[in-house]
Amino acid sequence: PASYEAAIQPNTKLLYIETLTNPVLKVCDISAMVDVAKRHNLLLIIDNTFASPWGCQPLNLGADLVIHSTTKYLGGHSDIIGGAVIGPKELIAQIFMRKVHFGGSPDPHACYLLERGMRTLDVRMPRICENAATLAGRMEQHGAIERVYHTSLESHPDFEVAQRTMPKGSGMVAFVVKGGDEAAMKFMRGLTIIYEATSLGGVESLIECPFNSSHMFVPEDVRVAAGVVPGFVRLSVGIEDVEDLWQDIDQALA
Repeated sequence: PASYEAAIQPNTKLLYIETLTNPVLKVCDISAMVDVAKRHNLLLIIDNTFASPWGCQPLNLGADLVIHSTTKYLGGHSDIIGGAVIGPKELIAQIFMRKVHFGGSPDPHACYLLERGMRTLDVRMPRICENAATLAGRMEQHGAIERVYHTSLESHPDFEVAQRTMPKGSGMVAFVVKGGDEAAMKFMRGLTIIYEATSLGGVESLIECPFNSSHMFVPEDVRVAAGVVPGFVRLSVGIEDVEDLWQDIDQALA
């Protein structure tokens, strides 16, 4: 919050944050950011994709608008592309007119698939988060892994904030494989159940090395400064049997 407040300029209109950042999984102190926004009379917009509405409801914490990539947890099956904005009627009315003018409307079948996926969100998320917490705890004890980031771990730098902001947990795990990017790639390519893909939030577990996918065009020094160090891996945990997932991870690290 302090860094955001220090960056506010006379022409600043809003603050834009993520509940859980991608890919290093820092947890935003939403309540503190609400206070900053109110002090400066700014709108607070939160991307809640990584937490899902099941895991965190920023509007109840004081945010003005919440956005989601519905491609992820809301759809839940990696078969649509979409987005949503949630907030008070007066703000949504302004956004709606821009949507009408600029397009970007989903097709009827995508809307059907999204509605279908949302019906099982409350069933999928507990399993996903339980699996993720179990895997994170085991990986933290594994000799081939240098560091693990998950909101359930007391070693997480934002553990206390996470317990206040999203106490139900998260399906996202990040970790650093010893040996750098080459070792991380060897591990990832050795998996047989977990798919290599840059998306997340589906019923299937997906994994990526940001340095050669989502962040491949970010200069290395900038990546490292942001926490994407050599060997960094991001895992979106699915609903598979947790023992199958652990066996896959363990054998790929061997």
